Amino acid sequence: MTVAQKEEVVLGSEPVSVWPEGQAVKTLDHPAILVTRFTDTALYHPRLAACILERADREGTGKRYFRGAGGTKSYHVDQWNCSEADLIHARALALFRHALSCTEAAVDLSWANVYRRGEYCMPHSHLRSTASIVYFLESGDDDPDDPLGGRFYFADPRLPGCCKEEGDKMTTPTVPDTTPGTMIIFPSQVIHCVNPYHGERPRITMSWNVSQVAVPGAALPTVQA
Repeated sequence: MTVAQKEEVVLGSEPVSVWPEGQAVKTLDHPAILVTRFTDTALYHPRLAACILERADREGTGKRYFRGAGGTKSYHVDQWNCSEADLIHARALALFRHALSCTEAAVDLSWANVYRRGEYCMPHSHLRSTASIVYFLESGDDDPDDPLGGRFYFADPRLPGCCKEEGDKMTTPTVPDTTPGTMIIFPSQVIHCVNPYHGERPRITMSWNVSQVAVPGAALPTVQA
């Protein structure tokens, strides 16, 4: 569905700007990979995390895959009836329009991931979309024995930062700073992964696959909202 641009989302009785004044966007390793960080997270992270965890544990709205497929997923962020989710959804679309210098944004699929101990996400790209977006909500627990545990990274021979030793040979994964409140957009074909997570507290992210024009058919036709 093509989504019109929103300027504000009301949280409780307080309107919050979808795109705060002066919000900076920077490149990461490649001109088509952009990152921004929102600093007003205290307004919505607690309620948003609670919403996602409740949906992950509820039969019919949370779907747990095998350990290497990214933990438990809850799909269709814009259908959750949660103002905090609506805000981050609108911000993801605003970042897409900024990155592609366009006015239209058609979401093919959106979802939240809840990672628990031992879960990770194997290297993959995303289908049916121009760009993919990930939002980092909760980092979970640090592991002093594995500082890269649970970390999101790019591992793609097409990215210069991944090929520091020789030409197009991937030797050095690009591991961005994923402080909670960080949102990253990248071409959907770029290979990315999440290392095994070792903590006790849930690690929570949100993701979107977006294009300027909707792709016919449903990305996951059997999944409930």
